[in-house]
Amino acid sequence: MAKAKPVKWTREHFLIALNLYCKLPFGKLDQRNPIIKEVSAKMGRTPSSLAMKLSNFASLDPVQQARGIKGLSGATNRET
Repeated sequence: MAKAKPVKWTREHFLIALNLYCKLPFGKLDQRNPIIKEVSAKMGRTPSSLAMKLSNFASLDPVQQARGIKGLSGATNRET
């Protein structure tokens, strides 16, 4: 089975994800979260894609870093 072509993150997608990151506690950044499912569907992305981006933001968050949380690396590797 062929792998689906990746969807590039647009500026609008980044802003939507950042807004959501600011509203959800770190422990709720999961692809099974109903809010992440709903928002990702409206963005045309998978819930796992959005959840990963939210975890990428955590790697840049000084509040999370102070708590010893590293998040996912790659948050600054933007292609567009």
